[in-house]
Amino acid sequence: MVAKNRVAGLALACTLAFPALAQAAQDLSGFSGLLSGGFIYARTRAGKNVADSDQYVGQGSLLYTFDDPGFAAQIDMTDDFYYGVKHELAHIWSAGGSFFWRDGKGTIGLSGSYFAVDAPADPLFSGKKSVESYGIFGEYYVTHNFTLQARGGGTEGGGVGLQTWYAAGGFTWYEDPDLALHAEGNFTTFSSGKDWTGIEGTLEYLPFESLPASLYVGYDYANISHGGDSAAIFFGLTWHFGQGRSLVDYQRTGPIQWTGDAKPGANLKF
Repeated sequence: MVAKNRVAGLALACTLAFPALAQAAQDLSGFSGLLSGGFIYARTRAGKNVADSDQYVGQGSLLYTFDDPGFAAQIDMTDDFYYGVKHELAHIWSAGGSFFWRDGKGTIGLSGSYFAVDAPADPLFSGKKSVESYGIFGEYYVTHNFTLQARGGGTEGGGVGLQTWYAAGGFTWYEDPDLALHAEGNFTTFSSGKDWTGIEGTLEYLPFESLPASLYVGYDYANISHGGDSAAIFFGLTWHFGQGRSLVDYQRTGPIQWTGDAKPGANLKF
């Protein structure tokens, strides 16, 4: 009799727990993400100060989609090992988040981030600096293979001229579902009087449908007012997590890579 009661109690507990477990599994399916690792070679000139730098960058993003269509929240972290001064390493990192609405026509949302460097990274940073960034962004899926993008916002902090504001526009063209060409233009103005005007182009390719890893290569150039510029070439690999079978699927249903964070040039992301 005791054994029967235990079995009945266990069956009742399982019956009551099953909806909660099913709900948890459903919630888990709302998560997607990416991990990216890459290399950047940049030459930056500010006045008479010229520096060649090697940068080893890692990035991770985690997205939770509450509903489709509907709201979504995302967190991002970037780690950049900047070798610009001989025999010295500057550690550049940033962390941020975005909250946005996404449907079959595009996205619109808000972003905020914190950016810091812990050592001199000449000619970009003379020492330890930090910047807080905030902005808005949007994407419009014009067709199944063409996306328009825009963002704007500002920064605060004692790092790069106390205050800035920025604006950018870009597009992504999918030659096929697994081959994307991205181009963008950025303008950033600093209260110290330095303006950065930049352009960037990136080619990304997902070679195997069964393996969610894409390869990318790109070029970034920025002109710095009152003398100076920066040019960078970069390449790397991105591993995608979530539901998707093509690059366009991952980029339109997974983490947003076009957020409201500032990106003045030299591939720096505030």
